[in-house]
Amino acid sequence: MARDSDAAARRRWTLVLVNLASVLEKADEVLLPAVYKEVGAALGASPTALGSLTLCRALVQTACYPLAAYASARHDRARVVAVGAFLWAAATFLVAVSGTFLQMAISRGLNGIGLALVIPAINSLVADYTDDHTRGAAFGWLQMTCNLGSILGGSFGVLLAPVAFLGVPGWRLAFHAVAAVSVAVGALMWLFAADPRGKSSKAAATSATDEAKELLREARRVLGVPTFQIIVAQGIAGSIPWSALNFSAMWLELVGFTHWETSVITGLYLFATALGALFGGVVGDLVARRFPNAGRIALAQISSASALPLGAILLLALPNDPSTGVVHAVVFFIMGFAISWNASSTNKYDAHRILHCKYSTTLYVFLCFIAHC
Repeated sequence: MARDSDAAARRRWTLVLVNLASVLEKADEVLLPAVYKEVGAALGASPTALGSLTLCRALVQTACYPLAAYASARHDRARVVAVGAFLWAAATFLVAVSGTFLQMAISRGLNGIGLALVIPAINSLVADYTDDHTRGAAFGWLQMTCNLGSILGGSFGVLLAPVAFLGVPGWRLAFHAVAAVSVAVGALMWLFAADPRGKSSKAAATSATDEAKELLREARRVLGVPTFQIIVAQGIAGSIPWSALNFSAMWLELVGFTHWETSVITGLYLFATALGALFGGVVGDLVARRFPNAGRIALAQISSASALPLGAILLLALPNDPSTGVVHAVVFFIMGFAISWNASSTNKYDAHRILHCKYSTTLYVFLCFIAHC
């Protein structure tokens, strides 16, 4: 009985901490796009050059996903998340003190290493700590906390950017603050979170070469599953508009919206995506019980189909006029809620179900790797 109680407490602590790490991971990721305007003015960079900073981070992050698979296979995944948090915190601090565009690009690239370690490990921990009847809701909560991190990071950056403290620009202070909190979260993960696999002697008994060969065999097994291939194809197509929406704050400001109006609109959009992710996960579990073979897939198709008309309304039908803030906010909210069901309701659940749980980290590494590519 005591052992079961300890295991339940460990599970709760780990799930709480990985969700907290997701908040910081996403806040760190969106902070730079939220302050593009101020960073561009400080470094003399054009919007195209600023976009290349995000590209630099994404390229490094993509290249480091195999490292994430290797680390998570040989080590405690909770510790991997903690190390990733320390790494992205250090890189975020370097972003805050960067004085040239080159320094910013290098720092942002280093940031991708920590993010690559964290994201697959978090997803596989959540998947392994839940069962088929609760996994959708668990991923819904995880996606919701990620989106809340986007709200906090984006709003924090936008609101702090135009001010200064003791001569330090607000956008630099925002990066310092996120770095400090990330260190604290990493320490909590290191001390209190646990991997459900427990301590394994496999890492000590297997050479690095043999482990790398095993990871390659796992990769071939994962890539050979047709359902996984379809999920990846949908993810590649679906990630393009999501990436474009990273520039929504800058776009709204260039249209003429104030910092406060931009913060409210983007905050509502991100809050809507958080609600949509939770809705997708919970409803996905419900419809899967009633329609086990088609419920989740139908839900994902509805969500995907809604993106095109809502995107057309936002970009083509609405005027580029800052006096239409309420209308922009409503469309952003509806769009955010409707297009955010797929990952929690279908993709992550089905991807984990079709493969043995021992491949969970490799599975999520490939989902992240191919989507970023």
